[in-house]
Amino acid sequence: MKFETQLETLQAASLSVGRFSERKANLPVLGCILLTTEGNKLVLRATNLECGVEVVIPAKIINEGIVAVPAATLSGFLGNGRGKTVSAQLSGEVFKIETERASASIKTLSHEDFPILPRVSAERSFKVKAADIVRAIRSVAYCASLSAIKPELQSVLLYGDAGKLITVATDSFRLAEKTVPLRSTGTVPQMLLPARNAAELMRILEGASGDAEFYYNDNQLSIQHNSTYYTSRLLDGAFPNYRQILPKSFSTEAVVLREDMGSALKSLSIFADKFAQVVLSIDPSKKALLLSSRNPDVGEQISTVKAAIEGAQVSVSFNGRYLADSLQAISGDSVRLHSNGPGKAMLIKDASDDSFQYLAMPMNR
Repeated sequence: MKFETQLETLQAASLSVGRFSERKANLPVLGCILLTTEGNKLVLRATNLECGVEVVIPAKIINEGIVAVPAATLSGFLGNGRGKTVSAQLSGEVFKIETERASASIKTLSHEDFPILPRVSAERSFKVKAADIVRAIRSVAYCASLSAIKPELQSVLLYGDAGKLITVATDSFRLAEKTVPLRSTGTVPQMLLPARNAAELMRILEGASGDAEFYYNDNQLSIQHNSTYYTSRLLDGAFPNYRQILPKSFSTEAVVLREDMGSALKSLSIFADKFAQVVLSIDPSKKALLLSSRNPDVGEQISTVKAAIEGAQVSVSFNGRYLADSLQAISGDSVRLHSNGPGKAMLIKDASDDSFQYLAMPMNR
C-alpha cells in the first residue's frame, strides 16, 4: 500500500471515523481505523460493533492495499501535522506516514480480524433533511434513560406518520417528542436507535446540508450522506405507548418568556437540595410564575417570572434540571406550560411551534 492525499482532508476523516473505535475492546483491532486504497480513493472504516462508519476521501493511489492502524496514534499524529499533503506506505507490519515537517512509523494490527461493516439494502428507506434529523435527535436524546434495567428506554424512538418523522425519548421521569418533515412518501415503522448511536449520528450530520437518505431493516439503520456511510444496530423491544399518557386537556395554562424562565432556573439551582427540587407555582392573581428552591445547608430562593395565565392556581414540585432541559429544544421566545393540578405531569411546549413537546413528571415527596 502506498498513497498521497490532502492532509486536512485525512485529518478530518480520521477524527470522524476514530470516534467509533473501541480502545478497550477485547478485540484489539476494534481500536483501529481500517485504511483501504481502492482506485483513486482512500476508504477509512471503524466500528465498535454497536455502530460503524465509513468515510471515502480522494487520494493518489500508487499501490493498493489494506491496513489496520491504531486510531488514537494515527489521529494524534495527523492532528499535529503541518503542510498541504501527506504520504503513507505500508512496509511489512509498519505503517510509515510523512507530512511536511514530521514522519512516523506506526505498528499495525492484522486487518483480517476487522469486522465487516454491514450494508443495509436500499429496499426500505426514507429521506429527511440532514439539518432536521440533527435537530430532531438533539431535541429528545437527553431524555433517554441511563439505566440498563429497561434497554428499550436507552434509545431514541423514530417513526413516520402523516408525512412527518417523529423522534421520542424518555427515562420514565420526563419525555420529549420532536416532529420534522419527511422528504419522502410511504410509512416508516417504529425503530429503536440506541441513544449513544443517535448522538454519533447527530455529530456526523452536524452542519451538513441537503437530504440524508436512511435505509433500514429489522435489525439495522444506515445512512448515506455524501462520502459518509453510517450504520447502527437497532434495539429489539417495545417502546412504551407514550401517547396514552399525554394529557389532552388542561385546567391551567401559562405563557412565559423562555429567557426569563431559564435564568430563574439557573439561579435556583444554587439553592436546590440533593434532589434538585424546585416548586413551581402558577398564580393567576399575580399574573406570575413563582419558582422556589430550598436547601437547609445553603438557604432558599424565590424567583418571580411574569406570565400570561388562564385557569386555576396550581403548585407542583419538579426536578429543576428536568425543567431546564426542556428549554434547550425550544427556539421561540416564549414557553407554554400546561397543568392539570397538583401531583400531575406538566406539558411544556414552544408557544409558537407545536413540533416539540416535553412532559415532566412531578416529584411527589
